[in-house]
Amino acid sequence: MPPLVKDSIKITIVDDSRRQECDAGCGVDWSSPETIALASQRIKDRFGDKIELVYLDLAKAKANRDTLEWNQEIEDKDLSLPLLLLNGKLRLAGQFDIRQLLDAIEAEMEIGAQ
Repeated sequence: MPPLVKDSIKITIVDDSRRQECDAGCGVDWSSPETIALASQRIKDRFGDKIELVYLDLAKAKANRDTLEWNQEIEDKDLSLPLLLLNGKLRLAGQFDIRQLLDAIEAEMEIGAQ
């Protein structure tokens, strides 16, 4: 049985489909609906239903305060995409896989429990 999550956690994967980080196509294709569905299922299996996963493609997102701020932060800090945000806070920048995503959620839950 998955552990109970007291508070909900919002996971956002920020990416930009216009950018090509790797000529060899390395890393997880987070823009793929199948990849997001698989990650969502793994999250649900491990942590239950209180975790929301959202994919944000900066190339297709409507210009709003959040997208403008992330575009600026990516440029200012020369961050590699994709970004993994947990409750709006940057946790990983650059290529990551589902295992690393699950590890970051677990760490967030442990920190939040203290």
